[in-house]
Amino acid sequence: MSMRNAMLVLALGVTLAGCGKKQDDATPANAAPEATAATAATATEQPAAPAVGSEAMPAPAVTAFDINAIPVSTATLPAWPYVLLPAGYQFNYADDLASRTKDLARVPVWTGGQLLWVEGKVFSDRIDNQDGKTYSRFEVRKNVQQAIEALGGVRLTERTFDEATYKANEKALDDVRQEFDRMQSAYWYDEDADTYVIRRADKAIWVVFQSSNDRGALLVAEGPLPEAPAKS
Repeated sequence: MSMRNAMLVLALGVTLAGCGKKQDDATPANAAPEATAATAATATEQPAAPAVGSEAMPAPAVTAFDINAIPVSTATLPAWPYVLLPAGYQFNYADDLASRTKDLARVPVWTGGQLLWVEGKVFSDRIDNQDGKTYSRFEVRKNVQQAIEALGGVRLTERTFDEATYKANEKALDDVRQEFDRMQSAYWYDEDADTYVIRRADKAIWVVFQSSNDRGALLVAEGPLPEAPAKS
């Protein structure tokens, strides 16, 4: 072999060795091509994390109200709106109760398991203490309860519905809160409010009472007897 050819062979070998080293440097040590591809595929297939607050409010559980579980009352009813207040207290419109009555309205009542809508005659007004009398939430609530039970009424709940029920009926409940603004707290979720029903032979009388520490409010709705739930 001539000296020139020997030099060409040596140069070619150096070049090939350099190319092999660059290829080795581009691939990390101990990296398997199959593992790298699998990792990329896994990263692509992972679902995106759900956005905060995207979870839907669970649907409220409904327990149908059975009017047949309430005894029929035959007690003599006082003048409308039927509920007598204790001494020292009066409705805000005591001199004009008719102005606080709607001959036909639609209001919800919370039975403890169902938001039941009642269509019929509706009264609502604030309860205030008279001059010389200090308002007592306990006194008014106790006497209202006794007055309703004397008419054969039954208390169904002492609290309002939960947040899920409110969200499921938000527009309708907000409309009621605007129309019957004295009863706003009774139509907000997780609030103190008593709901009663007086079952008559031909109708149902619903009473909702709510109170703060310095004033109360009462709603009375009179409408048809609700349909009993279907038996399975």
